[in-house]
Amino acid sequence: MITVTGDITVDWIQWPVKGDSEVSEFNWKNHLGFKRKALEGGALLTARMLKNFTEVNHPSIGDEPGNTDPSEFIHSFAELKATGDGYHVKKFMGYTGPDSGLPSMPFSLKEHESPIIVIDDAGNGFREMEDRWPSQLMGGDPLIVLKMSSPLFRGSLWEHLLEEHPEKLIVIITADDLREHGASITRRLSWERTAEDFIWQMENNRSLEDLRDLNVVVRIGLEGAIHYNRGDARLFYHPKLFEGNLTERAPGKMQGCGSAFTAGFTAALSEGHGMDECIRRGMAAAARLLERGFSSAPDYPVDEIFQSAGEEIGAVEIPKHPRGLWTIADSPPIFDIEAVSRYIVINGYSRRKCPLPVAHFGKLITADRREIEGYQSIRNLMVEYMKNDNPERPLCIGVFGPPGAGKSFAVSQLAASVDPERIKPLNFNISQFRCEDDLIDAFHQIRDAVLEGMVPQAFFDEFDSPLGEKRLGWVKYFLAPMQDGEFREGDSMHPLGKSILVFAGGTSSTFQEFESQDPEVLREAKVRDFISRLRGYVNIIGPDPQHRRDKFFMLRRAILLRSMFERKTPHLFDTSGRLRIDEGVLNAFLMIPEYRHGVRSMEAILDMSILQDVKKFEKASLPSAGQLDLHVDGELFHRMAMD
Repeated sequence: MITVTGDITVDWIQWPVKGDSEVSEFNWKNHLGFKRKALEGGALLTARMLKNFTEVNHPSIGDEPGNTDPSEFIHSFAELKATGDGYHVKKFMGYTGPDSGLPSMPFSLKEHESPIIVIDDAGNGFREMEDRWPSQLMGGDPLIVLKMSSPLFRGSLWEHLLEEHPEKLIVIITADDLREHGASITRRLSWERTAEDFIWQMENNRSLEDLRDLNVVVRIGLEGAIHYNRGDARLFYHPKLFEGNLTERAPGKMQGCGSAFTAGFTAALSEGHGMDECIRRGMAAAARLLERGFSSAPDYPVDEIFQSAGEEIGAVEIPKHPRGLWTIADSPPIFDIEAVSRYIVINGYSRRKCPLPVAHFGKLITADRREIEGYQSIRNLMVEYMKNDNPERPLCIGVFGPPGAGKSFAVSQLAASVDPERIKPLNFNISQFRCEDDLIDAFHQIRDAVLEGMVPQAFFDEFDSPLGEKRLGWVKYFLAPMQDGEFREGDSMHPLGKSILVFAGGTSSTFQEFESQDPEVLREAKVRDFISRLRGYVNIIGPDPQHRRDKFFMLRRAILLRSMFERKTPHLFDTSGRLRIDEGVLNAFLMIPEYRHGVRSMEAILDMSILQDVKKFEKASLPSAGQLDLHVDGELFHRMAMD
């Protein structure tokens, strides 16, 4: 039997009920109405979930939840909305508690010798109520699972557990609560960056000293977790999701996910499973609860959320002091990059049961950590900017990459992943502009889109083109619109309005290359002023190796190729989704040293090949070496295809 105790809440939920379709004799029936229900929350919800697996000893409040007073137990309130065949939270409306002091929490708990004690410490008073603690905490030796919420690492309970039970204590906390506590842990860039930030904080942040000798599980949203055990750490993550993705995609919000994680985790622990399995089951249960929402009753769907064991969740050791740029694909078990790349092209990355993080932004897909972090940072900026109803100035972003890297496509897909209904793409090629009037016309198009109620995303391609004899001559004309959100036409100033300005480099492959040009040129063109107005940038890497040690170029090519084949030649796939392609041809696509025009060359080779009336991409489908020379070393490509 497992003992569950801790802070108890009464979760009030209310949901709308439509009035009668026909006029009723009772006036209140002619208007929108609400129904309301009180549910057991906090420790009682965790206990209820655990009853799916084992006997549970838990507090008794002696009455129906709705009959309790807020001076006794904290009451929470949420308004629901109908979603599918159930409900999700539309709005959290807050809490009601005692007018002063702590809630009295008049519950009774039977004394029972339990091998596992689960404590739900929500920071609502239980941590200071020693008379409510199980007696085993004073004299026994149980395994203790402490689910702790902000404010972290405070109170008599925490001090007691550190002193009396450090070896038997498992602490479950969230990354958001750690951030609130003062830990600088990056949000939504890459799993590797989050893990590195966490390790640095554990080693250097004095406010986390108490955790260094403990067994700790840190929940990173619903999509990830870190298990830290006295210096050793493992990262758990969903390969196709990043922190916050599930919440963004859900039809509404949901409460109780922390209880679901704790119940799934503890159930696996009680069955003798290792920490990896416990964490996977906890993650799967929390994600399932968000997906399912409240049942049609409505009620917590405690019987429906423990159906998945989280097999898709990856796990990897976090290096303490990584050399260079650490990636999951570099970590034990070592990935065979070439084998994984071949598999992705033939079978698709979604079918491979290996924990390789892959980021999706609309139709844009990447598995390269550097690109993932760059794209995520830009997307985060866009998301926050779109939430601001009255921004002072446009959001200004730089995009750099070699020719053919797909800069325009990448930016358009980032916008599509944020708000495709409101963001309107506009494209301008600065290298084709002849004078300042052309730029003024572009600004007017941006302003017109704003007046239409849209948020224009203006893509200024090759913004670093020369103007006459002046290198980077156009840059200074962007400074006022970037800073003040307005542009000059003659003696008049026109406001741009809420807009996103994207500056794509044409002469520099990276931001670092752009800012390290001739100092005199940079000074004359006011490049430093331009850079100070940017809020972010991304370097798009492209399909070719960046240096001798860049072994991930095959992975980048594989994802691009898979996408191209799906779009251009769907008839080459069999009924199970496998691509029919000659091994040598695939070898040439993946291994050729250089594509002369980046992604455009990869697409061109597919377009040039004879594929419309065949069921498999054979060597005979390739264009001649002379034709291939437009985009690759044709002779070498043919030789590689023959091997």
